[in-house]
Amino acid sequence: MKDFSHILLVSDFDRTLTAPDSSIPAANLAAIRSFTERGGLFTVGTGRSAPMFRPYHQRVPTNAPLILYNGAAAYDYRTETLSGAVWMPTGRELLEYLTRRFPDLWLEVQGVDAHYLIGQEPRREAFYRSQGVACKSVELDQAPSRYHKLALFGQFRSMDVGQFYSGSPEEDARFTACCEQIMADWPMLRADRAAMRIIDLQARQAGKGPAARALAKRLGRSTLVCVGDAMNDASMLLEADLAFAPADCDPAVKALGCCRLTRPCAQGSIAGVVEALERI
Repeated sequence: MKDFSHILLVSDFDRTLTAPDSSIPAANLAAIRSFTERGGLFTVGTGRSAPMFRPYHQRVPTNAPLILYNGAAAYDYRTETLSGAVWMPTGRELLEYLTRRFPDLWLEVQGVDAHYLIGQEPRREAFYRSQGVACKSVELDQAPSRYHKLALFGQFRSMDVGQFYSGSPEEDARFTACCEQIMADWPMLRADRAAMRIIDLQARQAGKGPAARALAKRLGRSTLVCVGDAMNDASMLLEADLAFAPADCDPAVKALGCCRLTRPCAQGSIAGVVEALERI
């Protein structure tokens, strides 16, 4: 059997490790166990925060530290400790700008203990409760003034994550324009589309790519393999020695030109990656 002891495999979570309904295909779980039994190190690199990934961490057989917050920090649930945090070089003035400039979007500070939801929106609170995510609705002056990741959401329409992956062409154009405007006004920041109607904000020097490469080096792995489906995965896909994407990934990911396509996410993308690694 092939030895994987030189590989760190980092997978995005939503619509890469999971199917569109947020379930984890059994084929992926079996493939991860087979990969790690042969010496491979596997972890998740996701835009989710520590509170938002908590309901899932025991279901995913990782054997390396988790890369959370789009690479802006790592979290160890065994010790409940945050490490490698890249803090954003802004304070409450950025929160004020975002709420003033984009009043139709919902802003939140994604902390370690909870998500701080700025403004009152019952559907948003209900969404997070349904996802098992600790959250607090606060006024702007009550929000944390130090943070490593913010997020802007479109309107909350249902209780599933999939609601943010679709929208009208007008909404798509609107969120693209928002990203461009934020980075023009705040050049020290990165604004990534985690889904059609989600914008993730973090320090420009943070990202899944630098975090994944640093982790591979720290763990003594010579080969970095990364899998992702959306443009907030682009930095790690471009950084990887081998990059993969689900066949049903964002067309912009295919346009990067660095990815081998694997199975659609509902059919077990990670199982397809491990099969490919066995052949390479």
